Amino acid sequence: MRKNVNLLMLVLVLIVLLSIVLLTTYYQSNFKNISETYETTAEELSKISKNFTTKLTELNRTTTELSVKSTDKKKLEELYNRLKAERDKLYTELTATQEKLASTTVLLEQTESELSDAKYDILKKDIEIADLDSAVTNQKNRINALNDDICSLNKQINPDYTC
Repeated sequence: MRKNVNLLMLVLVLIVLLSIVLLTTYYQSNFKNISETYETTAEELSKISKNFTTKLTELNRTTTELSVKSTDKKKLEELYNRLKAERDKLYTELTATQEKLASTTVLLEQTESELSDAKYDILKKDIEIADLDSAVTNQKNRINALNDDICSLNKQINPDYTC
């Protein structure tokens, strides 16, 4: 019985040892799988973190660009409105200037016509003056000739007469 007990004890120790070996192997395998899963998950998490950081940087850059574009759009709209108002003002001024030019052109044509008529009248008056000057000169010459005749007749009447 002692032998049996020893043998039983030996079998029990072997069973315990075998159980310990099996449990150790089982837990080692499980730990290895969990460790591999952890490493894979950690790598994926690292990739996701890098991707998240990249996307966050892109989002910040896009937000900045959008803000700049929005500001630029507002500035362009203000510039457009200012230029449109200036264009409308210039168009109004152009229309007024064109109307003024048209009325000035009509006035110029009327004035040129009046000037032409005045020049024609002056030319007629100059001719008339020349004719009158010629008539005056002829009359003076006639008066002088008649005065000479009078003087000569007076000398015939009175030889002492002086002209």
